[in-house]
Amino acid sequence: MDLSIVGSGVIGQATGFGFSKFGHNLVFYDINEKTLATLKDSGHNISQSLLGAVQNSDVIFVCVPTPTVDGLMDFGIMQDAIVGIGEALREVDGYRVVVVRSTVLPSTTRCKVVPLLERYSKLTAGDDFGVCMNPEFLREKTAFEDFLNPDRVVIGEFDKRSGDLLEKVYSSFDAPVIRTSLDSAEMIKYASNLFLATKISFFNEMYIFCQKLGVDSELLGKAVSLDPRIGEYGVYGGRPFDGKCLPKDLEAFSSFVKTLDVNPKLLDAVSHVNTEVDSFNKKVRK
Repeated sequence: MDLSIVGSGVIGQATGFGFSKFGHNLVFYDINEKTLATLKDSGHNISQSLLGAVQNSDVIFVCVPTPTVDGLMDFGIMQDAIVGIGEALREVDGYRVVVVRSTVLPSTTRCKVVPLLERYSKLTAGDDFGVCMNPEFLREKTAFEDFLNPDRVVIGEFDKRSGDLLEKVYSSFDAPVIRTSLDSAEMIKYASNLFLATKISFFNEMYIFCQKLGVDSELLGKAVSLDPRIGEYGVYGGRPFDGKCLPKDLEAFSSFVKTLDVNPKLLDAVSHVNTEVDSFNKKVRK
């Protein structure tokens, strides 16, 4: 199939390169001209315009950043991309599916992305174009390998037609496909990241206890990880979680649920332990 990637950073490139390996035709678009030039020099198809990317694809994957700013998810970059895609849809003929791959808070695709696409395209979701939410579960350092070997594919669909077309794109992958609502797909992504952050903070607290007791925390992590219900990821203490995903998603989701009049006690504690182990490590180094 003909696919386009809007937002060609780590996630966008891993997604595009992966689909290319399975025989799909890819075109990359990004507002960063250096990124496009690098992709072009590497032999990949690029588009200098969002219209060109939309025009030459059946499915448009949106992989732009959704940073956390002042504790809240910043929708600005995503909004610019969605507005541009909507305007491009107005200029082309034929049914296309817009797939949100970026991490966004529950209800974002349904309440923000779909209305924006309809407003700027002058078209109707479900009739004239499709919408899906397809969260990624990729690690930054091994994004391409993770994409090629997924443990599941989650498809949040606006309607069945949208989901059917996206599932067809993934037909060559050997992984269970979970089809659900847009909101549920968004929540699955956050639940995964929040659990990983919680697991890391739990073992970081065990690490502090071990240091106080003179117990080998590395051995503890190894021994506990042999329980198949637990596994090895995140069990070695003394390593606060960082990177582009877990800290920002934890902060954004905690702020989000507080607007629902919910007190995220456990998530706040997870954040506190992460900060605490960083301070503990600095004291130990002194």
